[in-house]
Amino acid sequence: MAAFTPDTLRTTIANRGGLATTEKFEISFTDLPSTLDANVNRELSFLCENVALPTKSLSATEKFIHGVAYQLPYRQAFQELSMTFLLTSDMSQKIFFDNWQAKVINPETGNMGFYEEYSCRMTIRKFDRTAFGFGDAADYEITLFNVWPSIVAEVQLSHGGGNEIARLPVTMQNKMWKSGNITGSVGGRGVGPPSQGRTGQGR
Repeated sequence: MAAFTPDTLRTTIANRGGLATTEKFEISFTDLPSTLDANVNRELSFLCENVALPTKSLSATEKFIHGVAYQLPYRQAFQELSMTFLLTSDMSQKIFFDNWQAKVINPETGNMGFYEEYSCRMTIRKFDRTAFGFGDAADYEITLFNVWPSIVAEVQLSHGGGNEIARLPVTMQNKMWKSGNITGSVGGRGVGPPSQGRTGQGR
């Protein structure tokens, strides 16, 4: 192993395109419920102020071999992710997510919708600092399957807020996600969601 030097660090970072930055990304929803406003959906990528790349956790159970304990994985869990959107004066972004939640559970009757009809597919693409537009190739891309909004959070209003821009935090659930950058999987599995109706198409 080569000895560490400041030059080695600089070279390593330069060879990898520099350090990752957070400011250039886009999000997109596809196969949305047909009743949602398609124009608002197209605008959401530009109005998304921040999004967290999703978490995946592997649960493990303790096993013993010859009296030595070790952890054996037995389940994977895909966690929710958080997003924040800038709101325009017509509040169309909040109306969009309110209507989406109404497809999940009807607010008047309490009836639940069909999972494949209210969930969709979502893509997050991260670009490097030299990218000029969303048409450029992404450094990192994640596709989430069976996405739906579990929390459309409160919007803070204040008489003392001046010209502060209103923001809408949203929490999205997903069944699973995969990265286009992952090149291998155990037994050839893990390259898409389990087959269930139209689930393989993000619904």
